[in-house]
Amino acid sequence: MRTKITHGRENSLGMDIMRRINEGSLRSTPIEYVEAVKAKVIENCTELIEHGARIRPLMRDDGVQVGWCRGVHVGERAKLKHWITDPNDYILNILMLGTSFSKEELEAMSGYEIRSLTEVVQQMSAYDNSLMPYLPAYSTSYRSENLWFSKGEQLASWEEHTVNMPDGKVIRITAPSDHAKGWVSLCTYREQSKRRLEQDFNALFIVRPWAGRHADPIQAELQRVARGLETDSSEPWVQIVRMERKTDVNDGWGHPGDSLEDLQRELKGMMEGDKHEKVMEAWQKQIAAEEEQRKKKLAELRAKRGTDREGIVSERIEILTDAQVKARQKALLEGKAPKAAIRREDYEVAASDRQLDKIKRYR
Repeated sequence: MRTKITHGRENSLGMDIMRRINEGSLRSTPIEYVEAVKAKVIENCTELIEHGARIRPLMRDDGVQVGWCRGVHVGERAKLKHWITDPNDYILNILMLGTSFSKEELEAMSGYEIRSLTEVVQQMSAYDNSLMPYLPAYSTSYRSENLWFSKGEQLASWEEHTVNMPDGKVIRITAPSDHAKGWVSLCTYREQSKRRLEQDFNALFIVRPWAGRHADPIQAELQRVARGLETDSSEPWVQIVRMERKTDVNDGWGHPGDSLEDLQRELKGMMEGDKHEKVMEAWQKQIAAEEEQRKKKLAELRAKRGTDREGIVSERIEILTDAQVKARQKALLEGKAPKAAIRREDYEVAASDRQLDKIKRYR
């Protein structure tokens, strides 16, 4: 991920980095979590691509199996939408594809049972679609390599087939999933990339004696591409898998937000004196103590120099005309002190720290 550098005091690079740290984008995902997700994704993607669907037992609330169910693919739903216009018939055909029930069994069910079956099939379809972002990483695994070299493009080129379940029931699949089609494209591109990489390495070895060190950047780039094409590498999984980190907004550290609940929580913490407010109070006391120590040192320095006046005088260059120079010389010869053109109060800097005044006004 590229670092977006902004400008301005409110949107500085430091604020962007802190925001990304709070969001968890700069934290690396633990390798144990990555391996666990990798194992589950490989198992489910292999089943979805090889068998055409992820078929699971359909259970009742009492734990009794009543059939089988699967997710309906996007291509299957698109066909039914083109062919069927009645919503009730569309749901009936979706359930006939997504479950092992026949048309007669579905027509005999109640409305509550049909709704429950629809929710299960919809959830299974959503689970199947959630595997789509992991396909590029899955195509680099050993399971994918074995599946590609054993069956290849035929896993995405069939029209319709049925799966016979152990209890004699049948699951009908009318079209391959989009996962299988995308997986075939990725494996084809991966095979072509390996072939081109081998040709590029051969060409590099031929021109290396004449190019010398000028060929080092090209070799480094080819080695980087070779690492990306390694089989069962963890690098693509680390880039995709992200762990969801939940933040406890009630931990007393004042998490800002845009909603009304966030504003009420922040105001409640300010009124009750949460951890954030205690830190601000301690910071104010620290700044006040440092300011008192600084004033004490300045008083000691003024006492050593024999003065009790506060302030630091900033030297300024004043350009005088010839008439003003002659008037000052005449005044000095007569023993008169020349009149200052600018009052000292106009350019004297106060000794107190202005940052402390700002914090006191904020409090």
